[in-house]
Amino acid sequence: MPRTKNATQATIKEVAARAGVSLMTVSRAIHRPEVVAATTRKKVEAAIEALNYIPDAGAGRLSTQKSTTVAVVLPSLHFEGHARTVDGLSSELRKHGLHVLIADSFYSKNTEMELLRRILGRRPAGVVLINSAHSADGRQMLLGSGLPVIETWDFPSDPMDSVVGFSHKAVGAALTRHLIDQNHSCITFLGGPQDSDPRGNERLAGFRSAMADQHLDADRVVTVEQDHLTINAGKLGISQVLDQYPDTTAVICLTDRVAMGAMMECRRRGISVPDEVAITGHGGFDFSEHLVPSLTTTHIDAYGIGVHAGRILHARLQNQLLSEEQGRIDVGFEVVARDSSVRA
Repeated sequence: MPRTKNATQATIKEVAARAGVSLMTVSRAIHRPEVVAATTRKKVEAAIEALNYIPDAGAGRLSTQKSTTVAVVLPSLHFEGHARTVDGLSSELRKHGLHVLIADSFYSKNTEMELLRRILGRRPAGVVLINSAHSADGRQMLLGSGLPVIETWDFPSDPMDSVVGFSHKAVGAALTRHLIDQNHSCITFLGGPQDSDPRGNERLAGFRSAMADQHLDADRVVTVEQDHLTINAGKLGISQVLDQYPDTTAVICLTDRVAMGAMMECRRRGISVPDEVAITGHGGFDFSEHLVPSLTTTHIDAYGIGVHAGRILHARLQNQLLSEEQGRIDVGFEVVARDSSVRA
């Protein structure tokens, strides 16, 4: 026999009674914690935890006419940098009684469109995009929403609103210059499908630009169409690289995970890294420094991106006017040169 609602869920009246405060105080502590004294807020939070009370988000919104939810749309949950950004964003927003709702578009503009329709229909407080490439309809939908929109993990020349990120083209160029400085000229770029990975395309553009600057072959590109962000993509990709460009002495991989797969396949084939083939990744994955050899990659302040985005969003919700400098933050990046690309 199904349990009744009253048998399983505490009520706001019970929370108020346990905390020794009014119903209005409980409501404020849940939906507008910044206006409640810290000692009182702690009493309410303790009562909520003790009673396992689940606040009614819909009722709170009706009473305050303001949503406490921030929608986060990201292209993939596979990349740990995205998770760190969500951590930083969530940590900052929680200070102001705001919480995140995460949606994954799987690098699909059509999926992103469907997600945006559902998300915007719920009227969140704002939208944070861990992406800056959208369909024309998706962009128009966001611009017409009237909500604060923050694009992250990129630095578009024409942002919709605010942006916190860095240039992927600069990343591709910097990794290429690093390999050129190590006396490599036969460098191959190992990437993914160009129709679904705009950031990878930007890094590829940086690679081509840096190669062309040194009058080197900028068309040495191999594409892995399926599962292009996985370890297996690296294993398959390095095989394609060596078949298509057997004179390759250095490979720029799309991500650290792809680079790991490439290094594993090189070891299986008895190919020395970096003496025969140097390998670089991207993204600063936690495991990169522990591989043997340790992996050359890029360091990005992923957590800081989330914190910056949270601060901008809160300021916007408080109707604070932001200068262009405050609303467009380039966090930059660093090439971390390690054993996989630096010859002894």
